[in-house]
Amino acid sequence: MITQQIGASTGLAPRHTVPLPVTIATPAIIAIVGAMITLVGSALPWVTIFRGTRTLTGWNGSPRYLAGLAVASVALTLLFLWAGRLSAFRRLAVLTGSTAAVGSAFASWQVAALDSSHSVSARILTPVLGPGPFVMVAGTLLLLAVVAIPTSAARVPAPLWPRVILAGALFTAGWIHLALTPEHLGEATILGLGFLAAGLAQLALASLIMARPSDLTYYAVVGLSAALVVLYAIAVLKGLPFGGNHDHASGLKFGSGEPVDLEGAVSKLAELFSLATAFVLVGRHPD
Repeated sequence: MITQQIGASTGLAPRHTVPLPVTIATPAIIAIVGAMITLVGSALPWVTIFRGTRTLTGWNGSPRYLAGLAVASVALTLLFLWAGRLSAFRRLAVLTGSTAAVGSAFASWQVAALDSSHSVSARILTPVLGPGPFVMVAGTLLLLAVVAIPTSAARVPAPLWPRVILAGALFTAGWIHLALTPEHLGEATILGLGFLAAGLAQLALASLIMARPSDLTYYAVVGLSAALVVLYAIAVLKGLPFGGNHDHASGLKFGSGEPVDLEGAVSKLAELFSLATAFVLVGRHPD
């Protein structure tokens, strides 16, 4: 059952909860279903190439990150309801969901354009469009059901914003780790499992920071973020004793290890930000 907090503090610790009316719960459920459909669409075949001998899903490209935006949109929708329907959180949910919808539509158009193209590349690849793009676009549009939920006149308490931003940084780094898990599993099982564990841990910490903030949680963020940054630095400067050959990988080289690509740079910046913010927030969580 979806509930709304009554008399919540800045820590989102409810004094009591009441069931949401159908007019509010229904759009929220639609948005949740939309995120689930989006995830399914990202995992379905987007295109088959080389006369059907190879299938590419959304997790072989940018749609995997658009799926992350869909999950973030639902998380913001739930935060919007849980915190008392504060308008700022609804705006963030709509913005994130809209970005996922526009990005999915553009990615679908790119795949469809390749499918109908008569270029040399198209003749070599012989692409055939799959159901993934259509399912994912439909799912992202359902995310926008949150606009049907009315907002309250209250403002977000100032002490809550640092936690929201910290949770967002952790989610960003965590989703990047999850998105890169399949390809790293292909390099080395231990490497892929490490990415999976790191991503799940970061998403769990993001949830704890919003639901039950504590010094222990903040210290866990500091420790995990520092460990992941150090591991990445070793991987870049020296290389890890497991994994594939990075000689032909794209990105900036700073040592004999793997190059720094966009995903790596964004995730490490998010982790450094998380480390610093969590350290500052130690001792400042609500009772």
